[in-house]
Amino acid sequence: MSDHVTDRLSAYLDGALSAQELERVQGHLAGCAGCGRAYAELAALRRLLRGLPDPAVPEGLAERLHWRLMREARADARPRLRELLRSLSLRPTPLRLALACAALALALGLPLGWLSRWGVHETPLDPDAYLRDYLVLSTGRPLTDEVATTLVTYTLPAPEPQTR
Repeated sequence: MSDHVTDRLSAYLDGALSAQELERVQGHLAGCAGCGRAYAELAALRRLLRGLPDPAVPEGLAERLHWRLMREARADARPRLRELLRSLSLRPTPLRLALACAALALALGLPLGWLSRWGVHETPLDPDAYLRDYLVLSTGRPLTDEVATTLVTYTLPAPEPQTR
């Protein structure tokens, strides 16, 4: 066989080859002494590396990695926010500024006006006018007879104070 499989030996050891490539590598290893030696050396190196103890993790490595990743994430987010604001073109033009001030004045002014009753003049209840309007509206005709005039002009006496 002319095609050597040395570039596929690592994937063969890891079990990462497809079925077709696995058969090709196994067939080639059976017939090629050079590739067989390379495979044996790679397998021995793998066994040696797996026999080594795990390296000690320096103290504080996890915290340093965490803060570095957070700093990089913030640095990456800032340009995106600026690009988003530029794409929305949220520059304060005079018209936008005037509209924002008007909206703010309405949003704050109307409820304050309703709460404080600006411009509302309370008029005392006029019982004669109320009775006259009631009679006119309920009868459907103008108020011209003497009985209705008497009812409208009659005033109730003030209630007497009760003593105990």
